[in-house]
Amino acid sequence: MKPALLILLAGCLPAWGGSHLVVIDPGHGGNHDVGSKAGRTLSASNNATSPAGSQEKDLTLELSLEIRKQLAVMASSHRGTRIECVLTRTGDSNPDFAQRAATCAAAKPAPAAIVSIHFNASTNHDSLGSLAVIPHQSTNPNYQADRAFSSGLIQATHGAVARFVAGSQASEPISDNHLHFGSGANFFYQLALHPSLKTVPKCLLEVEFIDRPEVDRQLLQHRRETFPVIARAIAGYLYETCAKG
Repeated sequence: MKPALLILLAGCLPAWGGSHLVVIDPGHGGNHDVGSKAGRTLSASNNATSPAGSQEKDLTLELSLEIRKQLAVMASSHRGTRIECVLTRTGDSNPDFAQRAATCAAAKPAPAAIVSIHFNASTNHDSLGSLAVIPHQSTNPNYQADRAFSSGLIQATHGAVARFVAGSQASEPISDNHLHFGSGANFFYQLALHPSLKTVPKCLLEVEFIDRPEVDRQLLQHRRETFPVIARAIAGYLYETCAKG
């Protein structure tokens, strides 16, 4: 998508006022796992890999940088609404989850949303679609707000992904109690240690399953064209949601 068209489309967004900040966490990174299981800080360097060898850790960073770029384009077209974007990493590093959560807590102003970007894979290589993971209701006083926030984010992401991947579906948000033998996501555990983040909408966004050959062909191998479209859909949803708040 050409820059001029991005600016034109951004001009169609509502011009709410105020100053807002979102934190984007590019999942994984680096060349080795960092942190500890005992401390609930362990961050894997990479999980999913595409048939052609694209690694999740690289894709999450590339897409996150594009989201930040497109949020800046949207904010510049509506000077009354200031939207900033902080990333938990900007290179091929792997901060543990305590560090990632600390970045979120240190952000000023306090984050209006926290989104950890991921790409998915399935055991039988038979899944397609965008989904999001949120903290389980039993440990999450902000469950309903997280569910509403992530539902809208899934729809925005899916709308862009489905332009390139036939058969891609939008799933309902799922809770994190299936992770780490029922103990939940380490990222959410570390975020919960910061009281200032208690009511901040948050989720892990699984953009698409990359273990499918057609996703490799249709989405990843053309990501100079596809990622800006997906990033703009995500950025547009974040801009609108945060500005309304």
